[in-house]
Amino acid sequence: MPIATCFLKNKSIGPEELQQLVNEWAAIIQVDQKDICVNALTGFQQAGQNYALMIHLYLPSLWSEKDIGKIQTSLLELFCHYLDLKIPDVFIMTSIIQSGHVVENGEIVRW
Repeated sequence: MPIATCFLKNKSIGPEELQQLVNEWAAIIQVDQKDICVNALTGFQQAGQNYALMIHLYLPSLWSEKDIGKIQTSLLELFCHYLDLKIPDVFIMTSIIQSGHVVENGEIVRW
């Protein structure tokens, strides 16, 4: 399950637009939209290097490096489109989560 926590500075995205973005992203990366979680956070403070959008992306370790690149770049392109951002305004940091390092519905998830 790709999980993206998105910190939006001076931008916002409505729930319908966010769901449409998820639908498009799911189609691009070929997963069910119910297997994606995108959180959009606003109203935070940022110091030092500033980005209009900073994304913490969490991916299970089952994807290849090529697939990870496609997942990252497609998310970048979709957010740039939906929020009218330029690529240098966006920072994505990806963490790879190993099997057994997730608990869902009270159960340790293994893949």
